[in-house]
Amino acid sequence: MQKLLTISILSLIFCATAQAETQPVKLPGTIAMHIGQTHYEHPVRLLHPYLDVWHMKGPLAEKAALKALKKRFANVGDCSAPANVVLLLEPHMFYNAQLRVFHGEIIARAYTKGAEAPTYENSLTVIKKQAQQNGDLGVKPDFYMEKAYAKAMDKVIKKLETDKAFLATLDKPKMQDPKSICDTLDSLPAAKFYY
Repeated sequence: MQKLLTISILSLIFCATAQAETQPVKLPGTIAMHIGQTHYEHPVRLLHPYLDVWHMKGPLAEKAALKALKKRFANVGDCSAPANVVLLLEPHMFYNAQLRVFHGEIIARAYTKGAEAPTYENSLTVIKKQAQQNGDLGVKPDFYMEKAYAKAMDKVIKKLETDKAFLATLDKPKMQDPKSICDTLDSLPAAKFYY
């Protein structure tokens, strides 16, 4: 009985230390995540011959992005608090009705305080990643779209973790007013893209 108890305790300790070792260390710095206002105001229609489904990209993309960013970065928030870098996210969603596949895409652009006003061209880094998620447009499409956004965001984060210019900004002093950058980004015309 004593041996069984000792083995049980040792196995619990081993499992706890193994689980603690698998937790990744969060990267330092503060990220102000921003999704353009247009993604909260103008829905897009997902193509389907029989269903009429409109999707508001901002809320679902924000939920998936915040969850993914908080797993790898120490401090993630919005533009209201001081931050080292502003991460502009541009979500896109396309549905292939024949294959029943959601195609989620996230374009990430990083900005810091600079002499010139931020534009799409003068960002610190640009990362464009896509992901697919099987699902039916007629049955809880938000569930599948959020999964597609989360997969795309995971790919963006993996790229950010190796981007030297982005990582260098996390060690620099914080911008006291990232909201000015976010407001400028909201006033830019929508970026053009094609499927």
